[in-house]
Amino acid sequence: MQFVHLISTRDREQFSIMLNYDLLNNNIETYTQTFKTARPFRHLVIDNFLLPEIAREGFENFPKMEEMDVLKDFRQYKAQDPAVHKFHTIFKEIIFQHLQSQRFLNIVSKITEIPALCADPQLYASGLAQGGDKSFLNVHIDNSSHPVNAYYRRLNLLIYLNKNWQEEKGGHLELWNRDLTESVAILPAFNRAVFFATDKYSWHGYRQVNASDGDTRKSINLYYFTEQSPDRSQYYHITSFRARPEEQMNKLLYPVDNMLRSLVRKLRPNKDGHAILFDSEKTPK
Repeated sequence: MQFVHLISTRDREQFSIMLNYDLLNNNIETYTQTFKTARPFRHLVIDNFLLPEIAREGFENFPKMEEMDVLKDFRQYKAQDPAVHKFHTIFKEIIFQHLQSQRFLNIVSKITEIPALCADPQLYASGLAQGGDKSFLNVHIDNSSHPVNAYYRRLNLLIYLNKNWQEEKGGHLELWNRDLTESVAILPAFNRAVFFATDKYSWHGYRQVNASDGDTRKSINLYYFTEQSPDRSQYYHITSFRARPEEQMNKLLYPVDNMLRSLVRKLRPNKDGHAILFDSEKTPK
């Protein structure tokens, strides 16, 4: 399966509007400057990203955690699932009809100044994500490449669907600089989108969720790729974790863990063959 740049104009016109395109188009220059100058690395926060009724429908129909693929170890505790066909149709519509459309890619390329962005129809390491009480994702950089097509990951998009999410519930997205001396924390507020550039130094994660009331941290997560790497060199790295300044045990653990997982990956004939991918051909019609 090849990367796609998208849905044709004729087909796209058949779909109802789901994103706040007016907001995006009317603020491209402002967003471009904000993204370019953001610290600790390039990112952008946009509120009211989806149309209100679409965000509400997504929230109301978000799957339960037990319906998703759960990842739990010392690096992370969360649910992540690319098999969006299992869930309410609104998620397929948002992702494939809009977030992977040429119309949207053109807007995002203008804002980020990253040319030739490609959408990933296989939803590698993306789709829907969710975290309940005590869930977390420790600080890391993402795997550099796609497991099927040798394209480089260049941009992350997160859309949060958390109604009435307060500061005390935690789950803040953290973005860190190269030496982990500077960071920003972004509350995963309802209908908030966050874009951030992805490269060798885009360290990020999310804080522990404190939701004993049964609430969960819900999001749509997508990645965009280019054939060329961010620095134009050829490289590969696995998803690699680092300790926050106060995490003394992880400072010892993560370097060993990263090294061992890198070694195992190098020894595999198909180093990323274990990846779970969305297969549209197996989607029920």
